[in-house]
Amino acid sequence: MITLECASLKGFLDCASLAISGGKACVVLTETEFEKNLLLRIFTGLTRLDSGKIFIFEKEVSSFSSGELNAARKRMGIVLNNGGLISNLKVWENIMLPLSYHSSLSHHDMDEKMISILGKIGYDDDLTILPGPLPVYKKRLAGFARAMLMEPDLIIYDSVFEGLSPDIRSKVLETITAFQRQKEGRASLFFDMDEGLPDYIRADSIYTLKKGKFYERN
Repeated sequence: MITLECASLKGFLDCASLAISGGKACVVLTETEFEKNLLLRIFTGLTRLDSGKIFIFEKEVSSFSSGELNAARKRMGIVLNNGGLISNLKVWENIMLPLSYHSSLSHHDMDEKMISILGKIGYDDDLTILPGPLPVYKKRLAGFARAMLMEPDLIIYDSVFEGLSPDIRSKVLETITAFQRQKEGRASLFFDMDEGLPDYIRADSIYTLKKGKFYERN
C-alpha cells in the first residue's frame, strides 16, 4: 500500500525503508513533532525525496501526474491531531466538505451518511457551531468523521490519542478498529511520539525512526 525504498532526504532520512501492507495496522514512532509532520508530508506526496522511491498504492510517486496524485490522495484519510477543521466553517460544513466535492450522492444521502457516521463515533455536539470552542477531542472526532465519509483505503492518524482519558481512548480505539475492518484491505497508519502507544494498540508492525532510518520492533 505504501512502501519506502532507500528513501533519503537531507538531514532527515538516510536510505530508510519501510512497508505498510493493505489490511494492516502500523505504528511509526518519531522523536519530535517536526519529524512526525515531515513524514506525514512525505507519505502524502507533499514533500519529495532527494533520492530513493516511495510507492503509494503500488505506484511510484515520481511517476504520478498531478491528477493521479490527487486520485491517490482521495484514497487516503487523514485525522490530524488538532482535527484540521477550518475555523470559519461550521462543524457540519467541515465534515461534509470533501464529500460535497468528490461525491455524486444527493444532499439528502450525504446528510444521512454523515448522521450515521456521527452516531457510530459518538459525536453528539451541535453541528451548527463554529469549531473554535470545541475541545480538541471533539475536533478530532469531527476530523475522523470527515475522513470516514470518504471511505478511504488507507487512513493516517496523527497523534489522535494525545491527552485522552483511558475511557475515551478506549472508545476511540474501538471505533478505529471497527472502521478498519469495515473494508477489506483497509490499512491504518499511526504517527505518534508516544513510546507507550504500542501498549494499547494492537498493531501488526511498529517502527521507530532514529537517525534517519526505520527500525522495526519485535
